[in-house]
Amino acid sequence: MQDFLMSSSAAAKTSFRGNHRVHIVLGSESCDLDSVVSSLAMAYFLYRTSSSLPGSSPVLPVLNVPRSQFHLRAEVLLLLRESGVTTETLVFRDEVDLARLHGDRRLALTLVDHNVLPSTDGVLEGAVVEVIDHHQLQRTASFSCPVTAEMVASCATLVTARILSRAPEILDRQLALLLYGAMVVDSGGKGTVKDNQMVRLLQTQFPDLPHRSALHTALHTAKFDLSGFSTEQILLKNMTVVSGGDVRIAVSNVYMSLELFLHRVNLQQELCDICHSHRLDAVVAMTISFNDQSEEPIRQLAVYSSSSQYRLEISHALLNTRSPALCLSPISSPYKDILAYHQGNAQASRTKLLPIFTHFLSEWRHRELDQSDMMISDTFPVSNEQSADDHPSHVYSVSRHHRRRLQLGAEDYGNMEEESYGRTTPPAPKNSLVDGCPLDGGFNQEALLEKFSRMGGMEEEPGGSEQ
Repeated sequence: MQDFLMSSSAAAKTSFRGNHRVHIVLGSESCDLDSVVSSLAMAYFLYRTSSSLPGSSPVLPVLNVPRSQFHLRAEVLLLLRESGVTTETLVFRDEVDLARLHGDRRLALTLVDHNVLPSTDGVLEGAVVEVIDHHQLQRTASFSCPVTAEMVASCATLVTARILSRAPEILDRQLALLLYGAMVVDSGGKGTVKDNQMVRLLQTQFPDLPHRSALHTALHTAKFDLSGFSTEQILLKNMTVVSGGDVRIAVSNVYMSLELFLHRVNLQQELCDICHSHRLDAVVAMTISFNDQSEEPIRQLAVYSSSSQYRLEISHALLNTRSPALCLSPISSPYKDILAYHQGNAQASRTKLLPIFTHFLSEWRHRELDQSDMMISDTFPVSNEQSADDHPSHVYSVSRHHRRRLQLGAEDYGNMEEESYGRTTPPAPKNSLVDGCPLDGGFNQEALLEKFSRMGGMEEEPGGSEQ
């Protein structure tokens, strides 16, 4: 595999000169152990089974994070090091221009460990030729894009099954150790029959593989070692951004207890800075810890946004979801901008939460557009007491941008009960992204319209004084 990785990395550095088409295997944005291993193994499988065919395209695994963030994934680095894979031979998302390749009609894309592209990569959808994933399916298989999807613990399980069924001869100890390590970490005590079957097959074929429990402990320890990490690094270690319209929510696995996370120094300010630097409207941290008596994870949630509207609406969506039911119960938080919950359903991992946010943002966007059209039309009369026929030229044109400023710039009611999740129309938040916003003084929607109305009426009164 090392020779394959070196040649594919070298090809990427030359922008694939001389090749008409490039086949890229792309993992998920989390870039966790399962995603990395599945990308490497599937790309190697495609290379070994198609490179001898006439007109075949070069195959390249691309890790879906910038190279500068890869050092945060200690467990991935540990398994790669034990398997003899050097990071210098890897290619990262910021090193390949996928959009340009697709624009030049040179890109074929295989997705592993996720089955839909995020909205930021929507332009690449036409390049997807195959999907292998173990999450809830959100796309329909077609002749041009076959889908392999099973609800197993690890995507590496599905890649292992593909290799063993179609090209078992390519499996050496290096590749086996990578696949074995990813499956051991993800399955733990919750592996399916197929996960455990693939693990046993690799153990039988390579009896010198590390003992399952010892490897699990080593990788698990590395994964949970956050010593020296900043809050931003802790969140970036395993972050996925879900977006809809102009709203962006980061969802991160945080490998510590919620109590420890909430007591980090200046946490609220750090989260505010992270939102500004990464153009986020909210951050949802799913903390994961374990007690000494059980391997069952303890999952808790922290919902941060400087906007009370976002905080409450996101919390409302999480509290009311039934697919899956999270069984959330509120717990105290030392910060007004962070809502905290214990998650009773410990089996609901972050990947099962992502569709909840996708659905939430889709509904939010449609509701916002509907409310925008209902509350403020593109043009409205200066005075409610004068008809448009009387003063056809005296109208204010309000663009969609300004309508959004009116909706998001109103007063953030600090005295409102944070637990009042059921109110139909939460108050609009401050626009925390605009310093000195003229709406920070507490105007609400009705007050603004009334003010415009009065202003329009005064324009018609001779000698009227300006207020």
